[in-house]
Amino acid sequence: MPVYFLWGDEDYLIEKRALNIKKQILKDDINELNYRAVDNPSFSLFSELLRTNAMMFGDVVIQIKCAKYFLESKNKEKLDDKQTKELIDAINNISERIHIILICPTPRGEKKKPDSRKKLYKELIKITKPEEFQSYRTYEEYKLIPIIKKLADEIGLKINQQECSLLVQTVGSSLRDIANQLEKLKLYAYPNNIVTSDMIKNVVSNNTDIFNLVDLILKKDYKQALYDISELLQKEHYLPTLAFIQTTFSNLVRLKLYASTCSSYELAIKLNQNEYVLKKNLEKIKDIDLSELIRLKINLTEAEYKLKTGTIKDPLLAYELAFIETGRKI
Repeated sequence: MPVYFLWGDEDYLIEKRALNIKKQILKDDINELNYRAVDNPSFSLFSELLRTNAMMFGDVVIQIKCAKYFLESKNKEKLDDKQTKELIDAINNISERIHIILICPTPRGEKKKPDSRKKLYKELIKITKPEEFQSYRTYEEYKLIPIIKKLADEIGLKINQQECSLLVQTVGSSLRDIANQLEKLKLYAYPNNIVTSDMIKNVVSNNTDIFNLVDLILKKDYKQALYDISELLQKEHYLPTLAFIQTTFSNLVRLKLYASTCSSYELAIKLNQNEYVLKKNLEKIKDIDLSELIRLKINLTEAEYKLKTGTIKDPLLAYELAFIETGRKI
């Protein structure tokens, strides 16, 4: 029976596993008819989703976050015997072409587990093997290093054991944070794509977070953005930072272009971006006009050109002009 039960407090690994299941079943043909994701559904909706009928065109994947049905907490869903039986019957009669991904995230670091006393859980484990995704501790480098190397390889980066260890010591054990920093390092390592200890020391551990710069620019807090940039310029050349910000705005422009016609999962596939990060970015730009994103992207590109050609010699001035100039009409 096509049912998956993913649980644990390492949400990044759960997300990757769910994504792999969807890709394996649906390939690249993802649309509103064959994929649906629901967070914490009511009892009636949960039952309805489990009873979904197969469509003529092929398999269907339904992803359901449902911790309140399996964890003991103040937010738990209280089911009577009749409701429990209804869900159990629905689970036992899921169509072969309906693939249910049940996700039960647990609070990070609290070592909570699905309540094995619940009838619903007892019935579920008869038809599927729960997959556990627990977070790691910083001292568990021997477990983290192979995962970090794999994450780096997936985005075309090479990182040795010593640098993996330094990354853990600098960032911590959250795999989402590590993955975000690897994306950041990828831009700085280009074109060699090899991570060095100096990169981690100078980029990852930098007190001025380059990711925060984009947020400041989107909020039009140019004064604080320029201050943070000036701090960065004292420590490194202007090009890596400018390249990162340009790439980020290119991604935001593409995201804004497709946001009205694609689901977050479809966008993640189309743009080759992490779905969690993509959703965060969608929230940041929901009230920002596409023309404004394009204006900033064009101005930042021109700023780089002017700096490289010597038209402007002060990087801070180039940034300031990029932020305030109206630019060409869109």
